[in-house]
Amino acid sequence: LEQEGIPAEAAALQLIARAGDGSMRDALSLLDQAIAFGSGQVETAAVSTMLGSIDRRQVTTLLEALAANDAPGLLQQVAALDENVPDYAAVLAELLSLLQRVALTQAVPDALTDDALTDPVELRRFAELLPPEDVQLFYQIALLGRRDLPLAPDPRGGFEMTLLRMLCFRPAASEPATVPMWVATTVAPASAVTPVPATANAPRPIPLPAPVMSAPPASE
Repeated sequence: LEQEGIPAEAAALQLIARAGDGSMRDALSLLDQAIAFGSGQVETAAVSTMLGSIDRRQVTTLLEALAANDAPGLLQQVAALDENVPDYAAVLAELLSLLQRVALTQAVPDALTDDALTDPVELRRFAELLPPEDVQLFYQIALLGRRDLPLAPDPRGGFEMTLLRMLCFRPAASEPATVPMWVATTVAPASAVTPVPATANAPRPIPLPAPVMSAPPASE
């Protein structure tokens, strides 16, 4: 591309390489299409539109709502995403890719590389925001949701249920512990409870009936 004087963005080339799925011929064919589609330039936005790829910022917003345990906000993001009629299996694939990079950042921070598709600062922020067990749970649920997506009555509904499942099965330790008001106002402290002797509530013995004596036989 440099020899031919064709400007290209690194993120756009990575999208093409990923879409080529290991095939050099397919990747070169997509590159030619991208050059024609972009009027002689290979830009990330144009390549994403050509490939039908989803904007990664939308995936990031979904993960932020999951981290905040914000179910209403999560469904609002899905509604905004649905306006572009996306491929929900591809959206889950992007979410899986993001979660994998977050998990890698948590386990081996030095292994983080700049791939032009994910902001390293953003990955570190998610690595600090999400507990590792949440990342692993989200990844597993997204993986199963992507597998079962063709079985859902409609793709959006299956996608929403996958995200809601992440919130429902999130470990309780990840959520802030709150005590209901009625519990705090009605439960008396331990010091205010008067101990009751163990014998006060002990059951009373039930008297046994007197034995019945049979009369001696009458003498003739």
